[in-house]
Amino acid sequence: MRFTRFHAVTLGSTLASALTCGLMSSSASANLLTDPGFEAQTAAPNPNPTGTPGWANFGGAQFSQTYFHTGAWSLWTPDNGGGYNVPGSYQVFAASPGQTFTFSGWVYTPNVLAVNSNDFAILQLSFFSGSPPSNYAGGTQEGAADGVNIGQPIGGGAVPLPQGVWTYASVTGTAPAGTNSMGAYILDINADASADFYFDDMSLNVPEPASLSLLAVGSLAFLRRRRRA
Repeated sequence: MRFTRFHAVTLGSTLASALTCGLMSSSASANLLTDPGFEAQTAAPNPNPTGTPGWANFGGAQFSQTYFHTGAWSLWTPDNGGGYNVPGSYQVFAASPGQTFTFSGWVYTPNVLAVNSNDFAILQLSFFSGSPPSNYAGGTQEGAADGVNIGQPIGGGAVPLPQGVWTYASVTGTAPAGTNSMGAYILDINADASADFYFDDMSLNVPEPASLSLLAVGSLAFLRRRRRA
């Protein structure tokens, strides 16, 4: 569809304004995680059937001051000498079918990860049928987990993780039918003794629909103005 210069500018300014407001609203959505930067070392039990706020560490994962992206603390998942014992941490939340979550954060390793070594970190969203409070984030897993690999999985396809460089990664997933709860997981796939990973400045957000609503309003305003022109 062609627009005159006037109409194109009107559309651009209207939609740009709506989009800007929408993005501001989306970016302002609350971070659902407790202690996302690990500065308070807020721990939760593992398993965590009642959804106690905080990080449920397992497999030797622990808060650390050795490396950090900001502040003075991070979460360390140790290699444990390899052997795929998969250390990590998670937080659990109530969730409903159709809800979309974005889980993101920064990952670091002090080691060189050999190509196809199968040493890599994962940020993962898993959805469950269990309902709070008695079976929080438990029960049957609904659908496949959504995850992003960071490092050197066999076969490649991951976010590259250079030695000594804090690297950003993000994954988005939508809760399938039957979902009543979800878990946001930090995982360490430790094939050998190089898989030491540090995580910091994590974020779990539910994108707000306000941006779509504002774009719709902007489009409607443009169409009305165009009819009057």
